[in-house]
Amino acid sequence: MSSQIDSLSSQFNSLLTQYQETYQQFLNVINSTDISNNLMTVPNSSFIGQSNINTLENSTLDNCVTSCNSTSSCSGATFNNQSNTCILSSGTGTIQSTPNKTAIVQQALYYSNQLQILNQQLSNLNNQMTNITNKNVNNYDANTKTINNKAQILQNNYSVLTKERAQINEMIREFESLNYTIENGDINVTSSYYKYILLIIVAIFLIFVMFKYSVTSEQKGGGHLKFSINLLFMFILLGLIIIFNSFIKK
Repeated sequence: MSSQIDSLSSQFNSLLTQYQETYQQFLNVINSTDISNNLMTVPNSSFIGQSNINTLENSTLDNCVTSCNSTSSCSGATFNNQSNTCILSSGTGTIQSTPNKTAIVQQALYYSNQLQILNQQLSNLNNQMTNITNKNVNNYDANTKTINNKAQILQNNYSVLTKERAQINEMIREFESLNYTIENGDINVTSSYYKYILLIIVAIFLIFVMFKYSVTSEQKGGGHLKFSINLLFMFILLGLIIIFNSFIKK
């Protein structure tokens, strides 16, 4: 039993180091102010997004990554290694194990997926060590205290892994909410920008028309008529600006 426990403990410690490093990388991505699409690949996997936005034939893995990076609505993609097709997807999604395909995903999803895999492997090793300890506890009465301590440590490890798994899922939801908020903010800013451009064009047009009528009235010698037309167009211009400004604020 001792050799089995030692071997499993060695594997557990090695995986735990990898888990901690990956966890730190995940935190760095989550806390980063740069949320641009830094895509990473996951072999033998597919990215399942909310909807597919495009399918590229006769593609390569590098072209698939580049296409997703250059498409603003692309949150991930799947490259088929056999048919050389690239499927671009949008929205939040998950990684699914699929032979002969390569998932192309954002860094946060990549590291969270790695954490979930490592978490499950650590839990499996922990359960194996616990089962071996429980089966052989009667043969080691002299070392009961040591065995119980190890069992308690294993139980603590399981509790920590379970808690961290929940924390990872919560951070993923927060990251996705942040992405959604920023994307919608960009859409609203762009929409307001185009509305202001339209307002400026309308104002310039009205000024041009007002100037044209002003010149015509002056040539006809109608001083009062010129003043009335100018005043009329000023009121029209002011009214349209107020209407457009109210529309933009909505």
